[in-house]
Amino acid sequence: MIGNSWARPDEHGGHEEQLAELGLKYEYFEQLIREGEEARAAATKDDANNAAGTFDYFARVRTLRNLLRTEEQWHRYDPKQSPLTVNPDKSMGIGVLLGDARTGLPGNPQPRSHRPAGVAKESLVARNQDIDPGLFPMPLAEEELEAQRNEDEYANLTTWYLLTFRYTARKQGFIEVRSELSLPSRVGPRGKIDSWDRRILLPAIRFKKTFDYPDGDTGFDVAVEEW
Repeated sequence: MIGNSWARPDEHGGHEEQLAELGLKYEYFEQLIREGEEARAAATKDDANNAAGTFDYFARVRTLRNLLRTEEQWHRYDPKQSPLTVNPDKSMGIGVLLGDARTGLPGNPQPRSHRPAGVAKESLVARNQDIDPGLFPMPLAEEELEAQRNEDEYANLTTWYLLTFRYTARKQGFIEVRSELSLPSRVGPRGKIDSWDRRILLPAIRFKKTFDYPDGDTGFDVAVEEW
């Protein structure tokens, strides 16, 4: 773990209670963000510009899956190579996504995904609109689960994303990662997710950093083939 880091005081409030209603804990998301930032340190001056962001992305996906599998009995699900971690009754999945500068901030305009969603994410967002989970997805009764398995194993899945934005303050010597766990509702005309039904804003985390060479990487850059 990274020692030179700290979380800013929660300016929004209520995130721990909202996460608890989903069967989740803030510490899971804090840890995967820290693990991702630590993974960036493996990138060297000789790597491609996108190496640090790619290492970060892989670490976040891996850490999220490991934590939720070991602590909450969630499991992996990879629809069209779009990695999700899914709860035991298959009513909620979580993915990792890079957002823009509005990420983690309250009010409008809402944040957008940094890059176009792609076919797999567009399909998952469209499915969210076909399901009405109420404020939060509720566990299903056993007989409902059995009927679901017979029709479509993931028919009642709503897909959420841990949306993050990484701000670099070079003169001040720190990195700030803002984040939120949010439920997307629309893919806009440019292919980016730009509307969210639910947003759980999480405390920003700052990391002390010495900038010894230019940082050409702006975030995740992972080539994923979707079909």
